[in-house]
Amino acid sequence: MKVYQLIFLLVLIFVMDRSALAQIDSLHKEKLRKPLKIGGYIAGVFERAPVSPGQTNSFGLQTAVILKKHLQLGFYGMSYTNNSYREQLIFPNTFQMNYKHAGVLLGYRIHLDTKVAFNVESKLGLGEVKWIQLERGSPFLANKFQMIHLQASIDYLITNFLVINAFIGHRWMNGLDITGLNNDDFKGWYFGMALKVGKFK
Repeated sequence: MKVYQLIFLLVLIFVMDRSALAQIDSLHKEKLRKPLKIGGYIAGVFERAPVSPGQTNSFGLQTAVILKKHLQLGFYGMSYTNNSYREQLIFPNTFQMNYKHAGVLLGYRIHLDTKVAFNVESKLGLGEVKWIQLERGSPFLANKFQMIHLQASIDYLITNFLVINAFIGHRWMNGLDITGLNNDDFKGWYFGMALKVGKFK
């Protein structure tokens, strides 16, 4: 075998050996790297919130993905369709107020122990307020708005897939321009409960 052929063979063996070692090292690091943990849930939500001069009971849904056991990204939607909020905007007609809003959710989850977690969440949504004329059963006035929520909540793990949640927060409304109501009428503290079903561990 000629000298240059021997040198070429030695170089080839060296390169292949280094490549194999690098691949083994990469596989070893991949095993050591923690896998991305993904959870999530869907929840039914009850919320008692201010609409001056009283309070309204809203119901809705919320869903989120939980990344690395802490970061929450999701969506929510709430609706108030009760017939208890009524006004005589134009005598003698009676009008009923309904409103709904939906948007995105961003939160951070802190595990206090194996069954309890503390959440800090913010929600940004868009919505609509309607005055419905009861005599005709048809919408009379409607206007859209933006809403911001900041809230804290506690999760209690009943089973591995079922959580009961209690929350309290403060909300602000912007952009509302409709007869009989303004942004400040919807501003204030709210509280509620939710039942979450999903993967939490």
